[in-house]
Amino acid sequence: MRNLCSHAVAALVFAFLSAGAVARDAVVGRDRDSALRARVIDLVNDARLEGRRCGRERFAPAPPLVAAKALNAAAAEHARDMARKNYFEHRGSDGSQPRDRVQRAGYRSRLTGENIALGPESAEEVVAGWLASPGHCANIMEPRFEDIGVALATGRKRGQIYWVQTFGARR
Repeated sequence: MRNLCSHAVAALVFAFLSAGAVARDAVVGRDRDSALRARVIDLVNDARLEGRRCGRERFAPAPPLVAAKALNAAAAEHARDMARKNYFEHRGSDGSQPRDRVQRAGYRSRLTGENIALGPESAEEVVAGWLASPGHCANIMEPRFEDIGVALATGRKRGQIYWVQTFGARR
């Protein structure tokens, strides 16, 4: 099993993105979590339809990803843990890695990946930030991934919105 985690944690605060979301965006606090998760998946699949460059790596169009309950559960576990314990990294507070959380959730994976973000207020903003980051973009465009899970959790302070995107390819 190969783990494709991105490690550009500090860059993911997305200071380079615009502060406000436009009215048509799927926005935290206005839309249901299920609508936000679905919008992230739609945006990711739209990106996969086109070939793109992620940093120095060129990716051909890739097949769409399918939402997987177990990957949603793994993503939700990590988003809630980061929000509750006020940290931001791929390693869980229990020492777990993305592949561990995916396995615990019951997903039998031969390949896993995870993108995390802190702060974006809309699905559009978080996906744009991931696509602007070479490692996160590469996870989104990885053609071997078949399934996706998405979750978000809000922390105690304003602006603490934790996003987790988990990718998998079944055994």
